[in-house]
Amino acid sequence: MYEKLPPSGLSPEEDLEYSRFMHHSPGVTVLVIGALLLLDRWTAHRHRLLRVGSGLTWLAFGAFLFVFSDLEAWPIGPAGFVESFSLSTTHEWIQHHLLSMIPMVLGIYTMLFGWKEPRPLWRYVAAGIAMLGGAALLIHQHLDHPGIDFVNIQHRFFALTSFFIAVSLALEGSARFAWKGKPYLLPAGLLLLGVQLALYVE
Repeated sequence: MYEKLPPSGLSPEEDLEYSRFMHHSPGVTVLVIGALLLLDRWTAHRHRLLRVGSGLTWLAFGAFLFVFSDLEAWPIGPAGFVESFSLSTTHEWIQHHLLSMIPMVLGIYTMLFGWKEPRPLWRYVAAGIAMLGGAALLIHQHLDHPGIDFVNIQHRFFALTSFFIAVSLALEGSARFAWKGKPYLLPAGLLLLGVQLALYVE
């Protein structure tokens, strides 16, 4: 009996393994970023290389997602850029590439302000970008998981953690919120998101 292959062209088992890899590897990357930021906060921003390393990791993370998130579509798949808008997985392809822009922007933000404290406005912009990522994860839907199953429930938890990260960024830009633990909220949120992604099951 003919077995329909997933859109990626891989066998169902390979496609599942690749999907896990595309969640676990970002999880490890986010854990690295969270650890670098935590060290940066513990050392009171004394080591510029920690923030530069964090920014470069964000950029590499975004570029990795942009290139490898959809094996059947542009830029790595057999479908060209225009053809990718006609695939059955077009909505996933668009979502993945828009989401990949978020770590790139956060990487640029981290690099630009790696040597000085940004104005509150820029922290709020970064918070808005993180909030956008959380909202995108709330509506993110995979073609092979149309209902609210365990896969989609996990993505909802990713979204909630992204909202926590966004709030943490906003609080960092607020002079009225002076809690001494404030600098550690963002690294804590990133570490939590990294663990969630690294433990993702499908």
